[in-house]
Amino acid sequence: MKNALVVLEYAMQYNRPFISYLKREIKQHAGELETVQFIKKGDDDIVLVLEEMIAQHQNLFVVSAENFSFTGKIIATICHDGLVLKEGMLIPFKAETYTKNSYLIKKGSTAINVLKVDIGAKLPQILIQSRRETVGFYLFDTALQKKIEREIGQLEMAYEKVMMIQGLYFYRVQGIHISQTEALTHLLTVKYASDVLIGEDLSQIICTRLIEGGQTITAAESCTGGMLAGEIVKNSGVSAIFAGSVVTYANEIKQKLVGVRESTLRQYGAVSSECVREMLTGVMQKFHADFSLAVSGVAGPTGGTRQKPVGTVYVGAKSRAKDIKIKKLSLKGDRTYIREQSVLWAFKLLVESNREFFFKKVEKTLDK
Repeated sequence: MKNALVVLEYAMQYNRPFISYLKREIKQHAGELETVQFIKKGDDDIVLVLEEMIAQHQNLFVVSAENFSFTGKIIATICHDGLVLKEGMLIPFKAETYTKNSYLIKKGSTAINVLKVDIGAKLPQILIQSRRETVGFYLFDTALQKKIEREIGQLEMAYEKVMMIQGLYFYRVQGIHISQTEALTHLLTVKYASDVLIGEDLSQIICTRLIEGGQTITAAESCTGGMLAGEIVKNSGVSAIFAGSVVTYANEIKQKLVGVRESTLRQYGAVSSECVREMLTGVMQKFHADFSLAVSGVAGPTGGTRQKPVGTVYVGAKSRAKDIKIKKLSLKGDRTYIREQSVLWAFKLLVESNREFFFKKVEKTLDK
């Protein structure tokens, strides 16, 4: 399903939080956006751009704030239609469905949902509802790629995959019938239960596991500066498993809040496996948690040395019941990408610190 978004307010692209909110809502209703374009009201080629979008996509979302009436005129022109006043809106006669600040019209095989938005307010109702027979999952054992891909092919399903970080792949598998997705889900939960987590968002999957298992988690962060906590608390219901965490950016805070020893910092430095090990233990004790995460590194673009260049990051995860995992990373990219990769590594190590807990076992006698 090809989805596109056109925003007829060029400056709206600078309001990144609102655009992210808009994209998330569209994804929830219609799936991933393939194209996003911002257009100025006065652009000479506005009609041509919209016609090309309609020709190339199955679903088109057209969004504006102050230019909503103008947008209606443009859409009516493209659809060879006139305008009528409904729900306080000037909308095309041929609009199939409409509600306050939102209407749906068809142009050939393309569904066009026009939305009037107000910054800081809840979005109007999205009228495109695409049924998507898809399954997303994360693969932790990369040696299984070819085997799983063959079985996906045998189910006559198409897939896309991407390496998130070394040793962790994400797959999105598309079917035509729900029977295909049910068969794939059954296959993954029975045959590959020890290496696959099913879902679109890794932090959400992990938090769901923790909530279901009644296990708590915390974190001590240095270079990620709260990103781990942010990934956890973006999920609803995490108050049951996440009491809090600490950003221990300065060495003195590492000592005061999570008990990193001065001798450890003096001998090994903050960017070291020894420091991360003590961060893991200290924050787990502080919050009486079942799992802990810790990150310390050089995110750049300054601050690197010959011994510890920019991108050197130590990431760790600790399970009170099972194991502790610490990994030295040599990451590439800008400051934000290095921090984001560190968060992904932390979640990967968390799963690996107690695989029995995070990978649900399903009896092979299960019958669907």
